[in-house]
Amino acid sequence: MRNVQTVLGEIAPAELGFTLPHEHVFHDLYDITLNSHMILSDARVARDELRIYLQKGGRTIVDQTVHGLNGDPELLREVAADVGVNIVAGTGFYWERFHPTWLADMSETEIVRLLVRDLTEGFAGTDVVAGIIGEIGTHHRAISPAEARVIRACAAAQRETHVPISTHALFTRIGMEQARAFADAGADLDKLVIGHVDTTPDVDYHEELVRFGVWIAYDAIGQLDKQSDEQRADAIVELIGRGHRDRILLSTDVGKRGALRSYGGQGYDHVITGFLPLLRDRGLSQGDIDAMTIDNPRRLFTFPS
Repeated sequence: MRNVQTVLGEIAPAELGFTLPHEHVFHDLYDITLNSHMILSDARVARDELRIYLQKGGRTIVDQTVHGLNGDPELLREVAADVGVNIVAGTGFYWERFHPTWLADMSETEIVRLLVRDLTEGFAGTDVVAGIIGEIGTHHRAISPAEARVIRACAAAQRETHVPISTHALFTRIGMEQARAFADAGADLDKLVIGHVDTTPDVDYHEELVRFGVWIAYDAIGQLDKQSDEQRADAIVELIGRGHRDRILLSTDVGKRGALRSYGGQGYDHVITGFLPLLRDRGLSQGDIDAMTIDNPRRLFTFPS
């Protein structure tokens, strides 16, 4: 069995524990969004927030901050060491609006080489190694040619490195188009997560994705501008009733200052402290909860040697 790559080195999949598979610790999107809430750069705040997550029972964070979102891999490693939390770093490219200008000048082969380097040697100028490809973004209405090129490169990099891929699929059924594009590119669908499905409140769509062979992430938990957490909980209960418990992942996608406790938000611990009680109130067992928060992330990151 292959180990999982964290920013502090490799660990066994069983060491992941309670895992949030889609979060952000450091990024800076101000130049594109002109919104100061999209700057996560304060290491002291990050330490405080992650310590609370650990105190509430969390163990692992998957930071899906990709090229163009101005992450800080070395600071991510420093904070992980200080706090004692597992952090898996992501590599890849978000949707086209956020592509770095230099990406257009690269061939697909060069993109593959960049991703493989991040996943095997470390991000440029560092020895911090990524452990997941994601979040890979597309527009919510259609996949652009530039985004399709990234998808093909990610599938090729996955074949070389054997890591999961995770996507950004907001508001529409674009996740099915993403899943088909990755399938056509030769990606391992058993290691492909379609993200943000809970921003499209359509359980039949979520089931279609699962039946196609991919994972689904309810990873906007706490973001009430998409739908209420009560609606999310009802949908998860419905999906589990249909037999799909073992394909569901839970996370909050913290990406704004206002989502953090330090700025009045709910923090990385919201799944534990705010959302799981809603699932328990609806009759889900501890086994159901452990499946989605511990067992499923472990299985997603488990690859044969």
